[in-house]
Amino acid sequence: MQTLKIALLILGSVILQITLVAKISMFGGRPDLPLALIVSVALLKGSLHGGLVGFTAGLLCDLFSEGPLGIQYINGVVIGYCTAFVSARLYSDSFITQAMSGFIAALASKVITSIHLSLLLGDLRLLHTRFPGLILAAMLNSVFVIPIFFVLRRFVYRRKT
Repeated sequence: MQTLKIALLILGSVILQITLVAKISMFGGRPDLPLALIVSVALLKGSLHGGLVGFTAGLLCDLFSEGPLGIQYINGVVIGYCTAFVSARLYSDSFITQAMSGFIAALASKVITSIHLSLLLGDLRLLHTRFPGLILAAMLNSVFVIPIFFVLRRFVYRRKT
């Protein structure tokens, strides 16, 4: 049942990202709902689940986008796997841990994407042109991780008492 709920959340976050969120700009930055979901799952369940959700969400984003196939799912796996190390060392139920994990994951995702695109296109100037809205987008993602974490904790990954 958890697998079905997570699959629906992945599909829903990707569809919302492509249809609504991609067209909305908040102060020059755009939130990334699949990334916030990946971070939340990795904080709750660890590296294996974070990597699998990252791969699935990234692959769906790649399939629905016009960009080259592979960039988003590689990002998802790396972010999902690496974020889980935070959950093993820090208290993941803390709002500060969730927000900082979302902020760092968004920064890392944008840097990884910029490096991939620069290498694919052979133009290293892309590394400089993609960073102006980076901090704001990372701040927006850190805000979105907290409610997604709460929804996952409450409705998907309930603790057994």
